[in-house]
Amino acid sequence: MDYLRFSKYLSFLILLVSIIIYAIGDPIDKLLAYQGPVIGGAILGWYVLNSVSKDKIVESENGDRAPVTAILIRKYALVGLIIGIVLIIPWLTPFLFVIEESQPFLYIISFTSMAVGGFIIGYIMSSFKFIEKVILYSLGFVGDILYFFVIYIASQMFGIPQLEIVNYILLMVYGIKFPEGALFGFYVIKRVNAI
Repeated sequence: MDYLRFSKYLSFLILLVSIIIYAIGDPIDKLLAYQGPVIGGAILGWYVLNSVSKDKIVESENGDRAPVTAILIRKYALVGLIIGIVLIIPWLTPFLFVIEESQPFLYIISFTSMAVGGFIIGYIMSSFKFIEKVILYSLGFVGDILYFFVIYIASQMFGIPQLEIVNYILLMVYGIKFPEGALFGFYVIKRVNAI
């Protein structure tokens, strides 16, 4: 399977679906669609890094394979991660979401900022070692769950009934987060040669 071509089309599909949700979705759809631009941008960033240097792969002593470019930018990876997070996090606050509802052009800025932040993180992710990737994913997973709690607590601010938010959150957890966690667990188990 050509993972590079698949990742390119997958990233464009995720970004397209996210644009549609941001354009015509109701407020709760927009609240929970934040993963679209972030993940779509991250996959696109990973694709760009790996397609540019697909013939130049280095294998380290512990079996990690990474493009040469990822090794060269390793010392800047933490800075790239921080920049990506700074581009994403502010748009997830309830305060800014309420402002976005009254100023729709901010959705364009929000979407673009989160997609660029995701792109940067996806681009530099190959620079991290395996255990660093595991830690970062775990922190991201915890951050997503905390975001769901923030949405639930701030539901009055959005003018959305809490029961409706709970239904959407359960759909997100069981429909997206659980399979995502299972795939990541499978990746970790396979990576450490447990199966």
